Amino acid sequence: MPNATGHFLTTIVRPVVLGVERVLLSLESWLVGPLRPDARHNIHVEIGWAAAYGVFATALAFVPVVLRQLGAPAGWLAFYSSSTYFGSVASWAGLALFRPGQVKRHMTAMWFISRGLLVLVALVSGYPGLLLLVAVFWLLEGLPAPAYTAIVQRVYPVEDRGRVMSVTRVAMALPMLALGPVAGWLLDVTGYRVLFPLAGLVGMLGALIFSRLRVDETALQVRGSGAPSGLRRLLAQDRRFALYLLGVLLFGLGGLIPVAIVPMVQVDRLRLSYTAIGWLNLSMAVSRTVSYVFWGRLSDRWGGVRCMQAAFAINMVVLAPYAIATAQGIGQAGGWILLPSFIAMGIASSAIDLGFITTIIQLAPFGRVSEYAAAQAALIGARGVVGPFIGVGLMNLGVSQTAIFVLGTALSLLATLALVQVRVPPAQKAVLGA
Repeated sequence: MPNATGHFLTTIVRPVVLGVERVLLSLESWLVGPLRPDARHNIHVEIGWAAAYGVFATALAFVPVVLRQLGAPAGWLAFYSSSTYFGSVASWAGLALFRPGQVKRHMTAMWFISRGLLVLVALVSGYPGLLLLVAVFWLLEGLPAPAYTAIVQRVYPVEDRGRVMSVTRVAMALPMLALGPVAGWLLDVTGYRVLFPLAGLVGMLGALIFSRLRVDETALQVRGSGAPSGLRRLLAQDRRFALYLLGVLLFGLGGLIPVAIVPMVQVDRLRLSYTAIGWLNLSMAVSRTVSYVFWGRLSDRWGGVRCMQAAFAINMVVLAPYAIATAQGIGQAGGWILLPSFIAMGIASSAIDLGFITTIIQLAPFGRVSEYAAAQAALIGARGVVGPFIGVGLMNLGVSQTAIFVLGTALSLLATLALVQVRVPPAQKAVLGA
């Protein structure tokens, strides 16, 4: 095991991470242009930690399928999907954890500990133990999200923020592009108790790289009482933000209600191997990587709200192939019917990844970015905890899998229409975070 681990890290993971970093450094000047020395240093740091996280996330994408292969029933799959939002649910209350002058230090510690938990997967067998570890992981991993949004606003120029973020996200997506099939093959050959600990080590490395980011922590305004009354007051005072969050809620439920059924379709109906799913993940990584550059430029031009609206519309394509597969009873030979779904998921997810940050910076008043980001994260977490169980409940009531996928598509349409109603003044369209 130690020799295999060392061989994997030195011959596959390390060259991929270093190669990604070289490519991104070459593209950086072309994509972003001239920047202050401190901002350029921070881009280089983020390229490094994002590339490491991309390796880590490649393995995480297989968790639902591994759980199903281990025998986890639909209810447990729904619990896993909910657990990925535990940190988001707690993010509003978690604002109190980030003391002035220590924000980055606390973020790094949380990420280092959370990713280190995956190393312990080597000691567990069966889906209950795996579920416990990943649930605690997601709790710690999601807590720093509002603080990260505040850091992004602080360290990158307003006029280039979208393009800068697209570079770091491409750095994250390239390892997924390169390692998706490799991770699937490694699962088939060695099992999850080898892959997930390896991924955890790389994720811990990414957290250490992030600690090199240059930011004046004394100037960071991570504010918010963490009390529920503060969240209610915020939504009552800013109706435009509340309408945006309604769109986020509808979009999230559209994807989360069927989420526990997705691995059941992949494993039980289409009988896809880990390797086949790895190739599908590769197609998603390709579309995600290419579209990051596209969405980064559009974000600077359109603003986050309109990019999110476009992403919600594209997301309707994600569930349609699953509805077709369940309606027509397509077997193993038709597994590639999911290819359009994975491609659309890559395009939409890159826009949403950037949009969750740029939209908050666009809509939040000056000095309240972390507060607005925490409110968004709390809503995302709440819908994430509840949504998967709605789908399982509908299935237990006799609703067909096809109907559940159609419902998810309809909710994405309603989310798109909700964002049409979010009015953004011209000044905010031109300068994010003004």
